[in-house]
Amino acid sequence: MSHRTKHIVEYFFFQTFAFSVRLLPLSLVRKIGFALARLAYPLLKSRRNVALQNLRYAFPEMAESARQQIASRSFQSVSVAFLELLWHPNFTKAAIKQSVQIENIELLKHLQEKKKGIIFLTAHYGSWELASQAMTVYSDAPVCTIAKPQSNLLVDRKITNWRELFGLKIVAMGIGIREILKTLQEGGIVGLAADQSAPKESVMVNFFGRNVPTFQGPAIFSLKTGAPIILGCTVRQEDGNYKMRFVHVPSEDLKGVSDENILELTRRQVQMTEAIIRQKPEQWMWMHKRWKHAQDQSESE
Repeated sequence: MSHRTKHIVEYFFFQTFAFSVRLLPLSLVRKIGFALARLAYPLLKSRRNVALQNLRYAFPEMAESARQQIASRSFQSVSVAFLELLWHPNFTKAAIKQSVQIENIELLKHLQEKKKGIIFLTAHYGSWELASQAMTVYSDAPVCTIAKPQSNLLVDRKITNWRELFGLKIVAMGIGIREILKTLQEGGIVGLAADQSAPKESVMVNFFGRNVPTFQGPAIFSLKTGAPIILGCTVRQEDGNYKMRFVHVPSEDLKGVSDENILELTRRQVQMTEAIIRQKPEQWMWMHKRWKHAQDQSESE
């Protein structure tokens, strides 16, 4: 089978599955997401082992049974987030506002008055897709976000179309610096999820007790443009909907773009992200190889 044929076949099954999901009410889709993950968890041995190893590093004091439970629920959380993405064409702006309640929208409005743009940081936690959509429907400002393209360009194009339905602009990772700066200059919002594995040469920051390469882009953009950073993650509630609360990452004491300031601002946002994850760790994507380039504390001293 040729590469192109393989992509066409994948796209056909992707579209068929997505169409089937959109025939169902959102509440049922979310229940199915939990059920599918419970069935798949025992079968996905490689990803399950990654999740459990990550949890052993992050929570060494925790009983293995508790780590197993967090890992299983993390699979369920990611499964629901994926099905919500497939259901996305059914959303309206009102439905997104109903699905994501922002508890302190006034902080966003206050920071927008500075007219420096805003860098919105989130994590692969709860529904990061709906977090980006919420920024679009709650704000009158232009919003763009960086996304890693899918290997299947047909699937990538379809997902991008869904993501951009309500005005969000998707910028491909690695080529969107000009678009990011333009958005900030126009007083817009740039969404970034900077919690995944970064290249080895990236700045090393402590995350759950281990030094790990971390994307410094958010800090560089903030220090260069004066745009404040806010952190917000969607926390899934019992009814399946989400709540998000913004936290301002302080940077007023950091003047200028220097290695020290980049490191310090990156450290602050990582510590604040870790604090959110610790509150409900089962909603974070533990099956990602976040610590594959980790450096033990003894190595850095």
